[in-house]
Amino acid sequence: MDIAVIYHQSLKDYPGKVSEVVFTPNCNYKCPACHAKEILDSKEKIDEKEFFNYLDSGKKWIDGVVLCGGEPTLEKDLIDFTEKLKKRDLAVKLDTNGSNPKVLEKLLDEKLIDYVAMDVKGPKSLYSKIIGKEKANVKDIEDSMKIVQDFPNYEFRTTIAPVPNGNWTYFMNVKDVVDMAKWIVNVTGGNKHKHYLQKFVPRENGLLDSRLEKFPETPEKLLKEIKKEIIKYLPNCEIRDED
Repeated sequence: MDIAVIYHQSLKDYPGKVSEVVFTPNCNYKCPACHAKEILDSKEKIDEKEFFNYLDSGKKWIDGVVLCGGEPTLEKDLIDFTEKLKKRDLAVKLDTNGSNPKVLEKLLDEKLIDYVAMDVKGPKSLYSKIIGKEKANVKDIEDSMKIVQDFPNYEFRTTIAPVPNGNWTYFMNVKDVVDMAKWIVNVTGGNKHKHYLQKFVPRENGLLDSRLEKFPETPEKLLKEIKKEIIKYLPNCEIRDED
């Protein structure tokens, strides 16, 4: 499997686990606010055998692996890679944009993933702008929402990011995110999902759309206003603490 970057021994990417974080270099979205520009532009790849040698070299304190990117479900060797992880008795978390429900279904059927974190980028009306594409396949997103809730553990998450719109840019507002929450509830038939609101933090030379590098981070006040309204529909919504 293509590997661009590995973060060793993370304490925050997999709740309750000391994890290795594996970044894959391919993505089918072009989200303007994405922080993964360096990963997506990377020409160098880490040898998969080197990674597994590291896992097998007595690193007994590692008990989980996080697969993120990019978009890991695009990798043709993802199933084989996760099988190797499960054979090592490691918990596996997948971070996904939900664009490949067929791959998620296969991972679910083969019991290869313990925790899924699925990004729900925003309401249907803004999806194409947020992901940087002319058209968003919301049917795939909806299918993935339904599948994800059948994994042993899962969460939905939304970054309150700036949305480019012609010559001006704005943050998603309370109504936008409430519309998204109603969409999740309507598609999944439930409202008990874990859902996290995340702030956008600008990063110099690190965003796909360089115009956003000088955009302010998501105001705390906006996050709190959104949470106050969204918990009427998703009562288990929390603001994710970066620390």
